[in-house]
Amino acid sequence: MHDWTVSGILVVTTGGAGGDLPPLVAASLALRDRGHEIIFVGDASVERTLAPFHVAVEVLPKEVDLGPRLGGVIQEAMQATGGDLATAGPMVQRGLTVWAHDVAKPLSQSIERHRPTVIVTSLFGVEAVDATCPSNPWAVVNSTFYIGPHPPRPLEDDIGPRALPLVKRYAELLEAPDLVLHATDQVFDYSFDRLPSRHHYVGPLGIWEPPRERPRYLDEPGDPWILVSISSQRQDDLALADATLQALADAPVRVLVTLGPEHDPSELSSPPANARVEKTVSHSAVLERAVLLVSHAGHGTVMKALWQGRPMVLIPWGRDQPGVAARAHALGVAEVVPREHATSETIRDAVTRSLASEEMSRNAAMHSARLRATDPPATAAGHLESLL
Repeated sequence: MHDWTVSGILVVTTGGAGGDLPPLVAASLALRDRGHEIIFVGDASVERTLAPFHVAVEVLPKEVDLGPRLGGVIQEAMQATGGDLATAGPMVQRGLTVWAHDVAKPLSQSIERHRPTVIVTSLFGVEAVDATCPSNPWAVVNSTFYIGPHPPRPLEDDIGPRALPLVKRYAELLEAPDLVLHATDQVFDYSFDRLPSRHHYVGPLGIWEPPRERPRYLDEPGDPWILVSISSQRQDDLALADATLQALADAPVRVLVTLGPEHDPSELSSPPANARVEKTVSHSAVLERAVLLVSHAGHGTVMKALWQGRPMVLIPWGRDQPGVAARAHALGVAEVVPREHATSETIRDAVTRSLASEEMSRNAAMHSARLRATDPPATAAGHLESLL
């Protein structure tokens, strides 16, 4: 047990949806367990998520909530470009730069009030924190694979066209923080070994989930479960869930679909008799029992499946999902169905192959055992303490 001096750490979370929050929470709670004082800054959804943990949360003004602003920026860009993803990308990047500087104003006031020893933020928060010109050390916890100079694959291959300009902007800004932690597994990230000196892999922090009651129906006898997951932050991927439900309607499985908080089950076509549709359920609890994940290839969900040793069928939709899917496929734990080829027939075929593949099951079990021998939150906390 290290005898660290108690220090005030300001965690800039910006928003409570998507994959950015869980890695920050996992690392921050590990720091709290080591005796450090933690103060979160974020929107009202962050406050709701963190309520069970009795941590201090300072809520930003409602007008800078990330969820509505991001949704509005994307909608405006898509309307202005007629839905062209590549042309919309620079507009999205500029809109979020404006948002970041709007956040920087109240954030500067928070920094002045609390005078933290260290500031920690996510990739979405990097431009806002940088705009405050912090005088104290600060760190970024990147929720996905390595982003920075000389990556193992070109960003153009790993990031969807609408998100590409934004991620390139964030990659440039990662020159500014004193520490960058990548909340992924180095082996998953093509065993990349050329990280810049201030960058470190810490393992899959994004498997953290808020406490939720385990659904009793998971333990009822019956056909094996398959988890179907789309993005928890609004993305136009409802078609993925609909196509998968159709693909598995007559299969000897039970299907659990999670839509995230921003969708309603009524938005789906009529689910078949072997399916349940929920907004949010603990993915980890489902994957303990499920035999397969079908997903949009969000990094957090993929890492939960890998932690549990489950094979996957991945249909990358956008953002970092092409890169996540490519890495899972390279490990031999996932079938990948390109978005443009995703139909009920291609998804059904991929599910059939995945369930029949002994090699895929062995690979998933091997990587699960390897990951379970690690402690990502403790690793992240140790690196963050180097800034104190």
